[in-house]
Amino acid sequence: MNAALDRIAKHGRCYKDPIAAIDWRSADAERPWLPRGLLLGHESQVPIRADQFIALSRAEYARLCAAGLWLEGLLINRVTASGLLDVDTEEARVMLQEIREETGHSLMFLEMIDRAGHDDRPRLEGTRLLTAIAKRLHIETAEFWAMVFIGETVTDTFAKKALKLADSSDDAICPVAEQVLALHHREEARHIAAARQFLAARISKMNRHRRWIFARTLHWLLNLFLEATMYPSLESLYRAGVTDADILFHRLRRDPWRQKVAVACATPAVSLLTREGLMSAVQLAQREA
Repeated sequence: MNAALDRIAKHGRCYKDPIAAIDWRSADAERPWLPRGLLLGHESQVPIRADQFIALSRAEYARLCAAGLWLEGLLINRVTASGLLDVDTEEARVMLQEIREETGHSLMFLEMIDRAGHDDRPRLEGTRLLTAIAKRLHIETAEFWAMVFIGETVTDTFAKKALKLADSSDDAICPVAEQVLALHHREEARHIAAARQFLAARISKMNRHRRWIFARTLHWLLNLFLEATMYPSLESLYRAGVTDADILFHRLRRDPWRQKVAVACATPAVSLLTREGLMSAVQLAQREA
C-alpha cells in the first residue's frame, strides 16, 4: 500500500459542492478580481486607469478560469477514457475523487466567467497543439502525469501569489474572487500531491532514451503552456471592454514584471522535474514585441 496515496484518499472522502460553499452575495463591483501587484507589479511601466484595471483584472481572472476548464477537462477526458481497467484500486480511488472535485471546480469557474460580464467564454489561445499532445498520452505513463503536475502547479502557484497579495489592504480584491481562489487552492494542493505520487510510480518504467527525449520536449511544451496561460489574448481584452486593448496586449507581453511572474509560477514544477531527470536546465522564453 502507498501510504501517501492512502492519506490523499482519506482527505478526499468528504466532498463539498464548491457552488454551495461560495458566498456569492459578497461580490464587490468596486474591487478588482486580482491584485494589481500580481498583474502589473508596483513599478510596472504599463499605465492604466483604476476603472480599466478592474476590467483588466476581470479579463485576466476569466482567462485563468478558462485555463482551469481546459486543464481539468483534459484530465477528466484521459482518466475516463482509460476505463481505469489497468489502474490499481488505490490509484483509481484518488483519480475518481479528483474528477469529482475538478467537475465542481469547472462549474465554479463557469460561474465566475459568467459574472465577469463577457458575452462568451474568454478565448484561450495557443492550446490546440498542447491539447492534441495530451490526448495522445495515457494515464499509465510518466509523461502524462508530468504534464498534469506542470499544469496544476503553475496555476496553483499563481493563485497562491494572488491570495498572499490580497491579504494586504492596499491590494484587496473582490471577496467572491478571493473565495474561489482559496477554495481551489486548498483542494488543488491534494491534486498536486497525487500527481507527484502517480509520476513517481511511473518514472522507473522509462528507459534512458525515452527520458532523454521527453526532457528536451518538455522544455518546449512548458514554454507553450506559459504562453497560453500566463498572458491575456487580444480577444479576451476586447471582450472585457478594455480601452486600447491592442496596445495593452502588446505592452503586457513585453512587461518584465509579467515575465518574472510567469517564470516564478513555473519554478516549483521545473525544480521537481529537473531533480527527477525529466527536464534539463531551462531558460523560459521571453515574450517578443
